[in-house]
Amino acid sequence: MASAAVTTDNSATAGGHARASGNSIVIAGDRTQSRMAAHRHSRRVRVLKIALPATAVATAVIATANILGNAGISPSIPPLEIPQIVADNLKMHNPHYQGFNADGGKYWVKAETAQQDLKTLTAIHLQGITGELMDAKKQKTYLVASRGLFDNNSNVLELYDSIDVTGEGGLNAKLTRATIKTKENIITSDQPSTIIMGAGTITSNQLTIRQKAKEYTFVDNVRTYMKPKEASAASDNQNAQQALPFGKPGEPVEVTSNRLDIDDVKKTAFYTGKVVATQAGATMTAPEMTVTYEGAVAPEGGNAAQAAPDGDADRGTKVKQILATDTVVLKQPNGETATSHTALFDTISNTAVLEGDVVLTHGDDKKAVGDRVDYDQKAQTMVLTGPVVVTQGANVLRGRRLTYHRTTSKMQLSSPADVSSGVSAGRITAHFVRASAKASPQPADDDQDESGGGISFGAAFKTDSNSPYDVVSDKLDVDDVAKTALFTGNVSAVQGNISMRSQELTAFYTGSAAIGATGDKAAGGAAASLTHLTAKKKVVVTAKDGQTATGDWAEVDVKKNLTTLGGAVVLTQGKNIVNGTRLVIDMNTGEATIKTEPAATSGALMTSRNGDANGEVFKAERPSAVFYPGQLKKSKIQADNWQVRTSP
Repeated sequence: MASAAVTTDNSATAGGHARASGNSIVIAGDRTQSRMAAHRHSRRVRVLKIALPATAVATAVIATANILGNAGISPSIPPLEIPQIVADNLKMHNPHYQGFNADGGKYWVKAETAQQDLKTLTAIHLQGITGELMDAKKQKTYLVASRGLFDNNSNVLELYDSIDVTGEGGLNAKLTRATIKTKENIITSDQPSTIIMGAGTITSNQLTIRQKAKEYTFVDNVRTYMKPKEASAASDNQNAQQALPFGKPGEPVEVTSNRLDIDDVKKTAFYTGKVVATQAGATMTAPEMTVTYEGAVAPEGGNAAQAAPDGDADRGTKVKQILATDTVVLKQPNGETATSHTALFDTISNTAVLEGDVVLTHGDDKKAVGDRVDYDQKAQTMVLTGPVVVTQGANVLRGRRLTYHRTTSKMQLSSPADVSSGVSAGRITAHFVRASAKASPQPADDDQDESGGGISFGAAFKTDSNSPYDVVSDKLDVDDVAKTALFTGNVSAVQGNISMRSQELTAFYTGSAAIGATGDKAAGGAAASLTHLTAKKKVVVTAKDGQTATGDWAEVDVKKNLTTLGGAVVLTQGKNIVNGTRLVIDMNTGEATIKTEPAATSGALMTSRNGDANGEVFKAERPSAVFYPGQLKKSKIQADNWQVRTSP
């Protein structure tokens, strides 16, 4: 039986891949795989035979259609809408930016939408902005704006339209445009703004807020309203309020200026450029003004809640001092003015000091000039020092210290020693001008009756009734309620050719002599006008020819131009001496008549007037005289009913 031999390639693996044997004999498994590969190849060839010609035809058709379309022969193919990359299509919703500062502060800014600026890739346009800035002390500042532009490179935020900036300490800014440097925590604006702080309200055309340094700068058309932190009890007392010309405690202050710089660390507010401050109707103008305060313009966030647990009532600042410099002008509601080089108002001690060429003007004709004036609200006093000159119309007072008490309407003028400058005590002077009046050629009838039975001397005491009175003394005390001016200390009064010396001289007047009041008292009333004078204690009247008359007291009727001496009267002319109890001098005619009191002829006891009830008691006798014949020609003697003794 015959058998077939099959050879195989022993190196063939059992992987199932058919292949030819080394002897070119193909086993059954190898032919199956080859057949499948052949079928796939045949299919590809058939597809390509159809696809290649079809593609060539389609390409030719499209090219022909385009050519015909450009030539306007066939209908155009509708254009395809290709998307473009623009800023409107790159809008982000609810973006959030945040960062940290080197000093430990941080910030964040949110917006409803944000759009990238494709021209400036670092700029982002924001809508519906809110933000928060927090400094190293944890004080926060909040931002709200309608729109803005954030520079992601410089961390600068530009805000526009309806901007609100608020702080935990009470800062509230209303702006229309602002630039915020988030890293530096600086806010600037070159548009009109309104800032509401605990200290009050400030409006300006430009501002810079440096939150880290607690510095605030306002420029151009600055208006400030400073409200008091707390009302003072003295604010209810009108007299107390009128004691100070400005800087009254418990009263708000309004200030306009060109610039305002606030340093909330040093607690100062510095106004410059046409400063005008108004308080309770009083106005102060100066080129510069510095306000020192306590409290904080914008209290720190952590302390604000503790400092004001009851809300805004206790927030704010309390003005301590107001210092105006470089030509200060103060005006009161009634028209009174005060000018000086500087003016310092201390609301803590309730005092005020004006220094440098001080001029106080009251009404139309009252003026006081000095180097310095001190106001003390508690004592209700005004003290003017330096070379003091007080004028009221043609009347003039001169001294070195003038003190006015508002509550009593009393005034004192003196010239004390100044140890610091080495000036010794001096004297005060007064120059009074009486209203012009026609002089009476003869004494009144009652005066003629009084002079009857006396000895009448010639016209040695004649003087012009319109001549002014010049008085020199150590001190002057004026009581504007009683309408008296008391001169004390070696008083000397001169009118024309007649002088009078005494230890005291009281001038009575009508009108008002008050100087230094800051309310209605100083403005009202007519100018002071002398009515009569009263001299006491060692009175001596001297005529120009040396004729003298002495007495215990003297009265001068300014209107009638009559002088009357009383008490132990002695009239002397050269060696001639006349004694009596009463001497009447008619200064219109110059005639002096000496006589006795009506009770003197009976030898009654008389009392000289020394200004009190303790005058010298003496027995009034008939008048006596000693004349020297060689000098009688100088006198006109009426000796009716007189006892006359001549010297041997």
